[in-house]
Amino acid sequence: MMGWLIFAILALVILGILAWPLRLGRSALMLAAAALFTAAAGYAWQGNPGLPGAPAAGRDEGLRSDTLFATERLRFLNHFGETGIMLGTADAFHRTGMDGAAAGLLRNAILKHPDDVDLRIGYAHALFMVAGAHITPAVALAFDRADRVAKPGDPAPAYFRGFAELESGDVGAAEQRWRALYASLPAASPWRAPLAQRLAMFDMMRAAAAQREAGAASPGL
Repeated sequence: MMGWLIFAILALVILGILAWPLRLGRSALMLAAAALFTAAAGYAWQGNPGLPGAPAAGRDEGLRSDTLFATERLRFLNHFGETGIMLGTADAFHRTGMDGAAAGLLRNAILKHPDDVDLRIGYAHALFMVAGAHITPAVALAFDRADRVAKPGDPAPAYFRGFAELESGDVGAAEQRWRALYASLPAASPWRAPLAQRLAMFDMMRAAAAQREAGAASPGL
């Protein structure tokens, strides 16, 4: 029972913060409440809420670090208003391992805002996390739909899809996608500098690999 009490207190605190200091609208509050309900269902299914709590070894034990998506979305995607709150809440769910709750939250938000490309990119990333950092057909479809609702020339879907490919281990696909994206961007685009940095890392990795191979092939002294 203590586990459920703690969960209920945290849920009330989160909803209180969203309702008062952030003054979130009723519809957004309903989405957040739905996400918390999903998290509670997952807790009941996968956890042991009836067991007594055990002392934690450290305050942040069990929390994940922010994903590349969480870091980069603050740089390029909307982090204000309802969209920003939904994406930020999803990031918080990811940090606590509740990837399904993040996906459910963003799926419900998309039902209200089907043309919001930022929400669709966040949803694709959430599905990617649910799939254990694998690009499944569902993840690929979510990125495709984000690309379809994006404005012409919007680099966001391809940019963040490249991160998913990189994290899944398909380095070649990520580099190919980012090189094509870089070539398509106008010279004044703010996306060019970060892309150039990413592409330079691929070049450095290849140069280092070639140097190691050359050293291995050289005769010993």
